[in-house]
Amino acid sequence: MEKSQTLFRRADEIKDIEHVITVRASIVDAFEALTVPAIMDEWGGGPARVQARPNGRYSLWDGDVVGTVKEVEYPRLIVHSFREISWDDAYLDSIVTWTLEETERGTRITLQHTGLPTRRLREIHDEMWAESFLGPLKVHLEGS
Repeated sequence: MEKSQTLFRRADEIKDIEHVITVRASIVDAFEALTVPAIMDEWGGGPARVQARPNGRYSLWDGDVVGTVKEVEYPRLIVHSFREISWDDAYLDSIVTWTLEETERGTRITLQHTGLPTRRLREIHDEMWAESFLGPLKVHLEGS
């Protein structure tokens, strides 16, 4: 393998997403907004089913998205698999990692979504996370 192949990936081959937002809310409130189904249902992540423990079930939007919780470090980290029920059976599950960090202004929430199977799904989910998930989450947490 040539050295350049190990150092660079073409932009159209990258299928990972990262979003970072800061919310005026405590880290505990932010964590609970991402893990407590009744709270998720209030701001638009629902109907949600989340068992915030390793091997717990994870689903959003009434089961359109399903997964398994891989790792939880309360109140700083949640890692879960992610799969839309409409995906081709040949696609592997992708992984979503939520990292929460206290800041002077509130809580920084970092979303990383890795392993999406196609560039088109990356484009769709990049927009979905920003507009249908993180935007409403921020509004809910800040009470605006």
